[in-house]
Amino acid sequence: MNRSRLAAATVTAAMAAPAAVGFAPLAVAAPAMAPSACVTDLQAAQTSNNAAIAADQVNNTAAARTANLSTATSLVAAIGDCAGQVPAVGANVLTASASNAVALVYNLLGASASALSAEQATASSITQALAVAT
Repeated sequence: MNRSRLAAATVTAAMAAPAAVGFAPLAVAAPAMAPSACVTDLQAAQTSNNAAIAADQVNNTAAARTANLSTATSLVAAIGDCAGQVPAVGANVLTASASNAVALVYNLLGASASALSAEQATASSITQALAVAT
């Protein structure tokens, strides 16, 4: 009788040890999730818009135009990829698209100071969209 109790206790201890040691760390260390396509598009738009701002700060409208076009491409992608987000994201993406288009026109005209102002408005809208996008 003592042998069966001893065997049962050994089996219980052997089964409990891995559960306490092996499974507990798995519950604590959840894998990091990759950002959504919406967030990735907005980050790409932010990066290219920052490049446009930097180019306009040194009066390089040609480089700024290229960056404006890249920003526009990312924002068009964001319109589709952010469709399931809260309405504020979509509104900010549309606002950023409009101000980026204004910046592009100003850069085509060679008015880097005006383009810079529009790019800063674009940056603000992208930042606001990123703040609530998931």
